Amino acid sequence: MKNWFEELMFQHQRRAPRYIEPRLVAFYWDGAAPIPRYIRDVSSTGFYLVTEQRWYPGTLITMTLQRTEKTDNGSKSSIAVQAKVIRPGEDGVALAFVLPRAKDARSVISIIADGVGLADKKTLELFLRPLWVNHPIRPGGG
Repeated sequence: MKNWFEELMFQHQRRAPRYIEPRLVAFYWDGAAPIPRYIRDVSSTGFYLVTEQRWYPGTLITMTLQRTEKTDNGSKSSIAVQAKVIRPGEDGVALAFVLPRAKDARSVISIIADGVGLADKKTLELFLRPLWVNHPIRPGGG
């Protein structure tokens, strides 16, 4: 049986590899005109957003993720996602993706994404996959 400290550390361990400097920015609405915010790293489960904002853990935020490079293959250059604040950092916040089931994603409309539904797991994976090709990886686990 794990003691409380081991249990706490297990809950905060990263399980997925983090891709550093993923050529990706995020837009969110905070009352002012949205501006691109740098994403320091991303995985299939979440990302670290460099921002002055320090939302409370558990806060849900709808964001638009946008690639910073041009695409030749016709893949989407931006998607709308729901994210939950996990923890604050020195220069931003760590967020986890909150992904609806595929059928629910089509019925949830995002104002930020101009009427495009929130991304489900498959859509998110297809969007992120090109960013991970030949890209530096920080292993999961902490």
